[in-house]
Amino acid sequence: MAQKQSVYTKRFQRNYLKGTIRYKLSSFWLGYALELRDRLKHAFGEQKQPNQKFVIFTSGRSGSTLLVDLLNSSPDLQCDDELLKRRVAFPISLVRSFAQQSKKEVYGFKLLSYQLLNVQTGIKDKRAFLDRLTQEEGYRLIHLNRDNKAKQALSIIYAFYRGQWHNQEGSKQKKAKRFELNPQIYLYFLEELKILEAFEQEMMRNREHLALTYEEDLREPAQYAQSMQRIAKYLDIKISRPESKLKKVTPSKLSDMISNKEELVNAVRNSPFEEEANILERM
Repeated sequence: MAQKQSVYTKRFQRNYLKGTIRYKLSSFWLGYALELRDRLKHAFGEQKQPNQKFVIFTSGRSGSTLLVDLLNSSPDLQCDDELLKRRVAFPISLVRSFAQQSKKEVYGFKLLSYQLLNVQTGIKDKRAFLDRLTQEEGYRLIHLNRDNKAKQALSIIYAFYRGQWHNQEGSKQKKAKRFELNPQIYLYFLEELKILEAFEQEMMRNREHLALTYEEDLREPAQYAQSMQRIAKYLDIKISRPESKLKKVTPSKLSDMISNKEELVNAVRNSPFEEEANILERM
């Protein structure tokens, strides 16, 4: 059993390293070339301004992919994914070009907080960038947060381990055995999430926006319809009955995910994130 656990632990380490390298290469070097490609492609298309525009501002593993999927089930709405996940020279122009190519009456896109904070280094004044999006480009802000940072960090780590971030109904699900998680890696992700949470709060301070949380608005299918109606009211639009084929991938029980639960709980209890240890212990 110890040998098998070692194999699965190495798989996580390998996937985590590959994912980190891919992120750095893609985010910081590929963006300019793809930006030029998209600008040239959009330059020859029909340009139209949607009647309503919005941006979902959030962090990873907060239910944003589910939210985008639910919104896109409405026939008059298009919500693109992460337009600014790679560094670009002219972020506002790029966003504008995607909006103008949309054939829907309502257009939106997703912006992860780490992308604004760490990837788009050319944007020196982050609040001014959001001011420009909302005041000049006419975007309305939807802030999606996940209150439970302990589970959010686990969700990120488990996605790295599986090498698969989302599952759709009917798709082949990758089988994943338990692995041994280095507590320092978990603490690193907790620290990063806390930094992003503070950044998001600063970006939303004194700014009109619709606040959603994963736990209250997206965790269960029974919440979907009411959440979509809140968005429809905020944007002053009509949204059809929401549907999604996405399935949860992170196990509910911590012991189904990792083999060293006690070690992880103890490490967190003796860290600045002591309050998260109780959440892990109950999982």
